[in-house]
Amino acid sequence: MVDARSRTRTEKVAVVGVGRVGLPLALYLADHGMAVVGIDVDPKRIETLRAKRMPFIEHGAGELLEKHGGGRFHPTTEVSAISQVEVVILTLGTPVDEHLNPDFGAIEALFADLRPHLRKGQLVVLRSTVTPGTTEYVQKRLRTYGFDVGKDIFLAFCPERIAEGRSIEELPEIPQIVGALEAESRARATAFFEGLVRMVVPSDARSAEIAKLFCNVYRYVDFAIGNEFMMIADIFERDIYEIVELVNKGYKRAGLKRPGFTGGPCLYKDGFFLVERTPYPDLLTTAWKINESVPAYLIEGLSKRMGTLEGKVVLILGLAFKKEIDDTRNSLSYKAIKILGRRGATVLKHDPFVLPGDLDPFLKQADAVFVCTDHDAYRALGRKGLAQKTRAGTHVADVWNVFGSGKVFFCTDDR
Repeated sequence: MVDARSRTRTEKVAVVGVGRVGLPLALYLADHGMAVVGIDVDPKRIETLRAKRMPFIEHGAGELLEKHGGGRFHPTTEVSAISQVEVVILTLGTPVDEHLNPDFGAIEALFADLRPHLRKGQLVVLRSTVTPGTTEYVQKRLRTYGFDVGKDIFLAFCPERIAEGRSIEELPEIPQIVGALEAESRARATAFFEGLVRMVVPSDARSAEIAKLFCNVYRYVDFAIGNEFMMIADIFERDIYEIVELVNKGYKRAGLKRPGFTGGPCLYKDGFFLVERTPYPDLLTTAWKINESVPAYLIEGLSKRMGTLEGKVVLILGLAFKKEIDDTRNSLSYKAIKILGRRGATVLKHDPFVLPGDLDPFLKQADAVFVCTDHDAYRALGRKGLAQKTRAGTHVADVWNVFGSGKVFFCTDDR
């Protein structure tokens, strides 16, 4: 196994887009001796980075920013800086439009900005999730600029597959897929990542694009099964947690997922990159429907148990789309908030990373507690702590089982 921290590199690299994908990578590369320019259109973000402050939670990144900011890592809004580097890493992905179709507009705009500053001999790496065929699309765009990919300039799709919040830890551990349209670009991209990660897996560009999507969509479908089984168990007046334990305990072909909210900027949309040309898209679209319906299903269950939500105070626990981070993009918490508002409830919100503050006053006001994110702080409270801090008869919807009751729905008076 390659020890990715044992080698020092000297390449000059530009990372275009220093968000949650680009910034940890830029700092990781700087920590391996590279001179890294971090380019972003947001001047406030650049000011924050120049002050050596992290704009979001990413474990271990703050220390690297303090160490390399103003040195090996130089944040800027100047796109022209790419003319001085050997490797250009683009972290802009393919979003979906209001009809959930892939939208190439952002890529078009980015390459229009890059065009005057690209030069021969550079390696251009596409890093974020894209729709299949995007690398070929970029190749055609570069051709219109006068660059012959594989001779004048080199192009590869090398997706990240890290868990947000754990990038610095996982970057050296996770095998790096390298997809290219021809051999020379593949070789150059492979050489760049060798020594930075434990394993490089070369392929063609379209296979790499699909592989990244399959990674995300497989997890999304897996989570949907857990959520649908939760609903089925509830219909039969049983709780999913004991059933999952019965299925998984000691059984070598088990692996059933527990239910929970499944959101975020990737899992939500990635399946739609695959269904346009798929003859049987039902599994993927149904997984989306199941996962997106979980807030409404739980709110309906809460309403039945309480009689009504009209005039009730409901406390939302967690706004981030997953535990221990501060990223709220496509979080299902906000769908729950909207539904509760339409049902006439007064909604209180708490999140230790998004809306930090004293939780106790909220708990004292709540007629119901609705767990949206399984943050460790809520798990540490436990069922006993929850009962001590809430009024008698407070209802709870806990799809994550953070309070350890073994029940999706329970009342603090229950024994």
